[in-house]
Amino acid sequence: MQRVGNPAEERRFNIDLLRAEENIDGLIEALGSEDGLTRQRAALALGDVGTEAAAGPLIRALGDPLTAVREAAADSLAMLGPPAVGPLVELIEDPGASGKYEETAAAGGPVSVTGPGGRTWEVETRRDLRRVYAAAILGEIGDPAAVGPLIRALRDANDDLRCQASGALAKFGREAVEPLGAALADPDPDVRIVAAGVLGDTGEAAAVEPLVGALRDENGDVRGAAGGALVRLGGAAVDRLIAAMKDADRNVRLYAAGALKYIGDPRAIAPLRDLARSGDAEEKGVAEDAIAKIRMVQGEAAPEPSAPTSR
Repeated sequence: MQRVGNPAEERRFNIDLLRAEENIDGLIEALGSEDGLTRQRAALALGDVGTEAAAGPLIRALGDPLTAVREAAADSLAMLGPPAVGPLVELIEDPGASGKYEETAAAGGPVSVTGPGGRTWEVETRRDLRRVYAAAILGEIGDPAAVGPLIRALRDANDDLRCQASGALAKFGREAVEPLGAALADPDPDVRIVAAGVLGDTGEAAAVEPLVGALRDENGDVRGAAGGALVRLGGAAVDRLIAAMKDADRNVRLYAAGALKYIGDPRAIAPLRDLARSGDAEEKGVAEDAIAKIRMVQGEAAPEPSAPTSR
């Protein structure tokens, strides 16, 4: 470890040399520096040369008061990969697990967190911070062992953890479809709403069937989330939505027609005409509106001009 200056002063670390020497112990010690830039650079360096021994210190750094240090630690944990999965899963499964990474005298006041897209919010304690980051990092690592814990995190009391868990699950694609489909039967409608939304974000054709099933949900918000998710799946959902317009459940027929309107595939026009002829007044209105929108998108018809007014 490189140290310069008066030994009584704050220890200074030569991060470049520690990185070059792959001095894991020295970089871990540098994470405790009073200088924020030193902590940030040490965290980044551990991502380049770190081993399993770096996971705990980097998780501790997820509670750092400085956003730059937390983000550096998160990036390095994602680079560390599989050795970090177990401790990160433990964080989201057990709210008390974060406590073992706290310094003896650490305070746990509100901390401002900047997330993807520059969104900023406050997390009550550094323990919560670590759990929120853990969910996001698990999404970056992409280890299938994290899918189950992330699904369970959708029921957590922490709003920010639920948000990060949902975003992480979308990154697993097909591996997340089956457990998310199972979550559509959760007793909590909020969990079902999130599960439906994430299924749409996976972009997987396998998500279509469970989402069509969710159009029968007793909760209108769940049905709406499923319909929106089917729209995002686009062409992969068209054939199944066309079939769904003949479903015995009126809600399914209505939401299927509405989704086809926004997907805009001309294959839906003839089945929509059938629904307009056979359905009730609301179904007819939704189907005709969908046909007009699809034709407009396809350039087959222009909107009728307004009638002239006379004075």
